[in-house]
Amino acid sequence: MAVLDLNLQAKIDELTDLAYTQFEESNTEESFKLLKQAWNTYPDPKEQWNEAYNTAKYIFLDYMSLQNLAEAKVWLNNMIRVNNYLHLNDEDCYFNYAKYQFEIGEYKESYDKLKQVVEAAGFRYFENEDPKYLEFYKNPDKYFQD
Repeated sequence: MAVLDLNLQAKIDELTDLAYTQFEESNTEESFKLLKQAWNTYPDPKEQWNEAYNTAKYIFLDYMSLQNLAEAKVWLNNMIRVNNYLHLNDEDCYFNYAKYQFEIGEYKESYDKLKQVVEAAGFRYFENEDPKYLEFYKNPDKYFQD
């Protein structure tokens, strides 16, 4: 894994912090602009940077919170690409993928990924998450009914 130049990392951190502030103030368009600028600051190939996973994840989570699932999918794919290249944390990647699948109604696939996460890491990924995901995991049958 490559290590970012300290000045470059500081610039990415600054953009990310500014984006967080903008998102908290409901300036979502500006927040996404700043986060994407942070993403574009990583040298190519982006997959070689551990921090790029986190940047893609922040963008993914923000789009998920706004229920913009089309854009969330783009950034989920970026997370997966970085994760696969660096083999960072499959459970985190699977958990976020499962949340996306749940939101688009792919319940069986979502459940299967959540099951893998729980088997590998217990229930810690459900902490500080919308309780609907844990409820779904514990009671999936009501989602599988036709």
